Amino acid sequence: MANAKAPIEGAFEQSGHFFYRHAKMTLAIVFAFIALLALQIPRITVDTSAEALLHKNDPDRIDFNKFRDQFGRSEVVIIGARGGEVFSPEFFERLRSLTEDLEENVPYVKEVTSLINVRNTRGEADELIVEDLTEEWPESSEDFAALKKRVQQNPLYINHVISRDLKTAAVVIETEAVVVEDGQGDDAFEVFDEGFSTDSDDPFDAFESGAAQPSGEKPELRYFSNEENLQVDRAVKEIVARHETRDFDLVYSGGPAIAVVFNKAVMDDTRLCMMLAMMSSMFFLVLIFRRVSGVFYPSFIVWASLVCTMGLFPVFGVPFKLTASIIPAFLVAVGVADSVHILAIFYRRLNEGASQEDAIAYSLGHSGLAIVMTSMTTAAGLLSFSMAELTALAELGVFAAIGVMLALTFTLTMLPAMLAVFPIRAAKSQARQTMLMDRFLLFFAKISTARPWLVVIVSMALMAVSASFLHDLVFSDNIVEYLPDSTDAKHHILDLDQRLDGVLTLEAVLDFGRAEALYEPANMDKLQTFCQRVEPFELKGLHVGKIISILDVVREINQALHENDPAYYSIPDSRQAIAQELLLFENSGADDLEKVTDTRFSKARVTFKAPWEDSVVYEAFIQEIWRVYHEVFDEDSVQLTVTGETALMAKTIPAALRSMTKSYAIAFVVITIMMIWLVGHVKTGVVSMFPNLLPIVLVMGVIAHSGVMLNLNTLMIGSIAIGLVVDDTMHFMYNFRRYFDSGMDPEKAVRCTLLGTGRALLITSLVLCSGFLVLLAASLSTSIQFGIFTAMIILLALLADFVLAPALMVLLTRKEHQARLALQESEETHV
Repeated sequence: MANAKAPIEGAFEQSGHFFYRHAKMTLAIVFAFIALLALQIPRITVDTSAEALLHKNDPDRIDFNKFRDQFGRSEVVIIGARGGEVFSPEFFERLRSLTEDLEENVPYVKEVTSLINVRNTRGEADELIVEDLTEEWPESSEDFAALKKRVQQNPLYINHVISRDLKTAAVVIETEAVVVEDGQGDDAFEVFDEGFSTDSDDPFDAFESGAAQPSGEKPELRYFSNEENLQVDRAVKEIVARHETRDFDLVYSGGPAIAVVFNKAVMDDTRLCMMLAMMSSMFFLVLIFRRVSGVFYPSFIVWASLVCTMGLFPVFGVPFKLTASIIPAFLVAVGVADSVHILAIFYRRLNEGASQEDAIAYSLGHSGLAIVMTSMTTAAGLLSFSMAELTALAELGVFAAIGVMLALTFTLTMLPAMLAVFPIRAAKSQARQTMLMDRFLLFFAKISTARPWLVVIVSMALMAVSASFLHDLVFSDNIVEYLPDSTDAKHHILDLDQRLDGVLTLEAVLDFGRAEALYEPANMDKLQTFCQRVEPFELKGLHVGKIISILDVVREINQALHENDPAYYSIPDSRQAIAQELLLFENSGADDLEKVTDTRFSKARVTFKAPWEDSVVYEAFIQEIWRVYHEVFDEDSVQLTVTGETALMAKTIPAALRSMTKSYAIAFVVITIMMIWLVGHVKTGVVSMFPNLLPIVLVMGVIAHSGVMLNLNTLMIGSIAIGLVVDDTMHFMYNFRRYFDSGMDPEKAVRCTLLGTGRALLITSLVLCSGFLVLLAASLSTSIQFGIFTAMIILLALLADFVLAPALMVLLTRKEHQARLALQESEETHV
């Protein structure tokens, strides 16, 4: 194996000479590449929606798209209005003004619903009338008293457009699910509207057929995105600011509003932590090298790799997601390590009298293979995410791995070139610092080699104790809880949640598989039973605040046609009666049926309105919906789909757990194989993974014991950390085998390894820790936790490489060393 590595090390040395001698050409090519990608950065978009977490071909995302095509967007924006008596002339005038302003001035608005225009179904003689609640504007106190009574008696209004205590009025803003690309014009929207009136379940069919297109051109459509959501958010905030007064308090929130705040927090944290990570790495570089070149070159290489990585997001049309927010701090920490290993040897050779070219060539020959392998193991740990069920994890793995390899490439090419362009002088002796560092490293060498069995036994005991806590790990996914307590948006959504008994919606679609199935009383009764059995669900703060379905429409009609008698707020018991009532409703001009069923009356949409809670709890709620479905319906005749943004979010943790289990296994196997190849011994390669797994298990045990819940970010710690911490182990094992194979005994090989490589390991680990600890400055708790626990793993891994790894090597090579001594004695005897 040593013979196989010699040509590779020689090739690295020759590459050092090449890039040094062709410095200007190298820098010109690399700078052009960097500039090209840097120009793409302004095009970065952010998307932290649940939909964006899933692959385009994910069955749940496909179901969600079908739902949007049929029923529109499930998420709504809500404005809560309160101040004095709601049912008063002053309040209603302000509410009407607010409602009209929102209808006229919010882009992409589909419908605005409030007490002003909410559906009012009533009967008058033999006529069914469907109108706005304030079709006849109340004037007197008696009118408002009657209106208040009517609102109290209508179940549809409670927790929809007014709170149960009648003190908070709600304005519900529904936006379009599909938008036309810029420049298509208003005519395209008219075509879009016509698309909903077709018999097809897909509004895009109108465009595909070319129907109602005066220009003959097919408009380009796409689903409502974060870009449109941001425009809606700005418009609503401006309108709220215009209408809010001291006695007309407005609270604006909802899923789309939280998404805007969360997206901004992600980008703000990314920018801040990137800057702090750069400053932190530069601080350590100053302490380490005390040279301008030792600070500037690694910093520029890291900056270049970071810029290129970020520029690749818009190049490939990939939006920036929550998990990607850790990439900048990660790349800054990881990218510096490559340069540190090269420069540490370069400066030493330069001080010994070598020329700059020979010094950099020697450095690449000495450490080039090791840093390539360590970069590849880091990339392997990251690429284990690439097959994840969630795109957020897969994209993180791919782009972070690309960033790692870019940092490696720039180190191997730009560093020799920059050293050639800007000459460096040998530094003065730093013998005192070297002696202090040597004592520190020899202390660990003495501990590990003197009592290797004790070190191994204690390590195994610690690992066993930590592993015993792992079953207590708790999982969580709640973006509202990730926001700081000082965030207004967090207070607003929790406030509306409490007042309106929920602001989130979970959608269920029951497909009966045949036209006019909803005319049948038996099916409507089953639908009613289904809703009644799901409604009592309650778990950890999650409960059903309201259920909206076609049942509400039918019951309203039935009551209206029976002289508005509340006793008839029920489902008719004949097919003919249901069919006639729905026909009357359609003929009234109301379009509300398209929100709860399809044109064939074969599907029933059921909307469960509930408080904003952890998506893990929503997963339990979805399981309850499926359980009730199996109890009530025949699976062969009725198909259930549970969908909506909330349902997609509920999928994230189970999907992440499955993905992480797979990625841990892949990363472990791939990295172990690479370790075996690098050290040249199967047993050594396998055993060397113990110091890498120990810190991960220890920290996971701490997380479990302390009750900290694992989220989408912290779930990735293991796979990311193993790719990082194995780097130091690789450097140690690689150099240990070098010294041991040269004839040294295990104890001396450990000492020489720690004195030679130990300095770089300590430095790079401190840089890595500082790079992740800057995440403490983030506003999102997910980033803070990721930074703390990853830094803990890195420090523990460094300790394991200084104590446990040497102990294992002493035990593993002791017999081999004794056999080698016996062979030498035998040869000497024969001589």
